[in-house]
Amino acid sequence: MEQIKISKGFTTPLAGMPDIGIVEFSHSPTLGLSAMDVPYIRPKLLVKEGDRVKTGAPLFFDKRDSSIQYVSPGTGVVEKIVYGERRRLHEVVIGLEGLDEFVEFEPFSLADLGAVSRDDLVDRLKQGGLWQALRQFPEKDTADSSHTPAMIIVSLCGNDIFSPDPGVVVEGDPAAFQFGLEVLKRFTDRVVVTVKAGSLDRLSRVKPLVTHTVPDIYPAWNPGAVLYHIKKDSKENSSWCIAADHLIMAAKFLMTGRYPTKKIITVTRAREHRPHVLTRQGARLEKLMGDFNEGEIVTTGRFDGRMVQPENHLGFFDNTLNIVATPDQDEMFGFLRPGKAKATASKAFLSCLFSDPKETDATLHGELRPCINCSYCEKICPVDLMPSFIMKELLSDGIEDALACGLLDCCQCGLCSYVCPSKIELARILADGMDALYKDKQG
Repeated sequence: MEQIKISKGFTTPLAGMPDIGIVEFSHSPTLGLSAMDVPYIRPKLLVKEGDRVKTGAPLFFDKRDSSIQYVSPGTGVVEKIVYGERRRLHEVVIGLEGLDEFVEFEPFSLADLGAVSRDDLVDRLKQGGLWQALRQFPEKDTADSSHTPAMIIVSLCGNDIFSPDPGVVVEGDPAAFQFGLEVLKRFTDRVVVTVKAGSLDRLSRVKPLVTHTVPDIYPAWNPGAVLYHIKKDSKENSSWCIAADHLIMAAKFLMTGRYPTKKIITVTRAREHRPHVLTRQGARLEKLMGDFNEGEIVTTGRFDGRMVQPENHLGFFDNTLNIVATPDQDEMFGFLRPGKAKATASKAFLSCLFSDPKETDATLHGELRPCINCSYCEKICPVDLMPSFIMKELLSDGIEDALACGLLDCCQCGLCSYVCPSKIELARILADGMDALYKDKQG
C-alpha cells in the first residue's frame, strides 16, 4: 500500500459531519432520472408522459452514443418530463407503483466473468444504465469504450468533503466491491484503489484491496488529484475513474441481472450530526432533507456541487445534500471581530488557532473585485496550478497559454473560488474553459 503525499488543500474541520450510523428512508411517491448532473450529455428521450415503465427500462440515451442508455430507477408511470431553457431536458419523473418489475438480464458469477468478452461486458453495462459511472480524464466525460485506459482510479471517499464514509458504503457489501474490481481488470492492467488515511481503520474486510492512501485533506481523494500525483507518462492523462458506490452498483447489476435501486447518501446541516441515509435511486429531495427553512440553499457538494431545489430528484452522481444557510444581513462590525468561529483557509482570523469544527454559510463576505495576485488560490490548489494566471489567459482568449499552465490538470475541487478574496469564480471560469476546449474538439 502506497502513501500519496498531498500537502495542499482545505484542512479546516467543518460542522455537520455525518454520523457513521445509517437509517433507511425509501418512502418517495415519485422517483426522477436527472440529466442535469451528467456532464456533456445530449439526451434523446425514449418515453413520453403517461408511458408505463419497468425498473431498468431506458428513459433516454446519449445522442453521441445511442448505446449508452439511462434507465428508470423505479416501476410506474411517467408523470412529468421537466425541461429547462432551450428545451434542455432536466429530469424524467416517475410516479411509483407498489412493487418493482425489473427488466431482467442474465446474471454473471465470478467464475463466469473470465469467459465473458470485454465487448459483452461493455454492452451489458451500457444497456443496464451503468456504463456512465466510468469517467474519462481529463474532462470527466463518459469513458470511451473503444479506449484502453492506462489505469482506472477507484475513489472510496467520493468527491465531496461530506461524501458517505467508505466504511458504510464498501464494508456493507465487500463481495460486490471485489467483483467490481475484477470487472475493471477486464478494461485495464492497473486498478488504483484510494482511500483517505483516516478511514482505513473502518475497512477491515476490504483493506487488502486498497492500493493507495491519501491524507485527510480535501480534496486529496479526488480522482483528478490522485492522477496528478501518481501519473508518470502523458498516456496516463486519459485514464478512467469510478466512485466506489457506482462500482458496487455495476457489480450488483452484473451479479443479479437487475438494476440496483438503493443508494447511500448523506444529508448535512451545520450544528446537526445526521446518520447516513439508505434511500432509493432518484428519490425526491424534499423527502430526504426534512425541515427546510426559507433562506437556505441545497447543494450536492460543499465546494464543487450544483444547486438543487427541494422538488428535484437525486441525480445518479449525487451522494450528498448540503443544506447551507444564506444570512440576509451583513455582520455588524465584521471587520473588527477576531473571527474565532469563522471557517477560513488563511491566517487572517483567530479561528486558525482552534481545531473545533467551523460553520459555513453562503455569504460572499465582500463584493467582486479585480484579481490582486494574492496567490491564495495557488497555495491551496492540490494539483499545483496557478488558477489566477490560467483565468487571465482564458479571459484574454489565450487558450494555448492556459493549456501550458496546466488547465487540463484541474480537478475542479472548487477551492480556488472559495479562498479568493476578490470573489472571482475561478473554478467556474476554468471549468468553462475546459468545457469549451472539449466541445471544440468534439466538433
